[in-house]
Amino acid sequence: MDKAIHLFDDPKIIQNLRPLSYIRSLAEHWIGLSKIHEKWSAETDAKVSWGAATLTPNTLNVLGSVIPSQELIQELEKLPEKIGLYFQGQLLAYRGLEKPTNHWVSENSQTQALFFTKFEDLLSLNIDLLKKEIKPKAFDHEKLKAHGNTIIQPENCFIDSTADVKGSILDASQGPIYIGKHANIQIGTLIQGPAAILDHSCTNLGAKIRPYTTIAPHCKVGGEISHSIFYPYSNKGHDGYAGSSIIGSFCNWGAMTCTSNVKNDLNLVDIFDYPTAKPRKTNTKSLGVIMGDFVTTGIGTRFNTGTVVGNHCNISGHQFLPKFIPSLTWGEYPNVKKYEFEKALANAKKWAKAKNQELPENSAELIEQIWKEEASFRN
Repeated sequence: MDKAIHLFDDPKIIQNLRPLSYIRSLAEHWIGLSKIHEKWSAETDAKVSWGAATLTPNTLNVLGSVIPSQELIQELEKLPEKIGLYFQGQLLAYRGLEKPTNHWVSENSQTQALFFTKFEDLLSLNIDLLKKEIKPKAFDHEKLKAHGNTIIQPENCFIDSTADVKGSILDASQGPIYIGKHANIQIGTLIQGPAAILDHSCTNLGAKIRPYTTIAPHCKVGGEISHSIFYPYSNKGHDGYAGSSIIGSFCNWGAMTCTSNVKNDLNLVDIFDYPTAKPRKTNTKSLGVIMGDFVTTGIGTRFNTGTVVGNHCNISGHQFLPKFIPSLTWGEYPNVKKYEFEKALANAKKWAKAKNQELPENSAELIEQIWKEEASFRN
């Protein structure tokens, strides 16, 4: 495919994915080993764009949460103008400058398209994508053994030559393991595949990384993590459990911060729904915390099953925190208050700087937008 592809946002899905979608398009979400737009760039020879972009009459517009496959790409190559391609009622693709109208022809995709519309989809798809995307490659096994490592079924592993792995156990007998460029796997780390520690990320002493976990670049993780996705530049450096959770960027968990991810009665988990401002029932029995960006927690903070935490929060508490915490909340529960705008922005800048990053120029406007959008949640 040699033409331009634009990965577009669906407003309904964007709302479903609040608070993670405040500062990122659908194409910028992490799953498997990479962001969605990186997967499209890898699978095609097209110029891939997302967010605000200049389109042409021949631009192929694809839903930004769709996982590319060669079968789908072949179908999209043949998509003419004035036809909207759908799958299970969801618009997947169209060609040109205008979005489909009632006057367009609608066609159903003949491909079993994979895409996400809500949090639990990301976690579910991560299971299959880790297995699919990790391509084992031969590495210097003897060197790693000399550094005190035990690797079970090394033929199922990809370990970059620049990674620093010492005194750890990697068990790839049940699924592949990926260790990225300049990753630092400290002594006592236990990793069960399928799992990925991406470029420049670090595991602390004795970390336990269980299956179906993606740790995106530039994170520092410790304690026990299972079936979770950590977006870049976040820290969970100490003991504590994170299960069936999605953690945004520039978050920092205090020691012994924990999540519950299964209800005691084993019923399906309900979770706060931004579009309706009410709890909604999910289709899963395992769901921990969905955490936005720039969230810090105090020592011993505890999250109940199916908790949603907004962006720019600084929170703690000795008992289980509420199952929904609006953005810009500050303090120790139950005595919390509005996180002052200037303080929130200054704190975000500090965390970005700590990771050698800079905030976008429109960060102040984004924080103000978030505050206004969630004003009704505080009443």
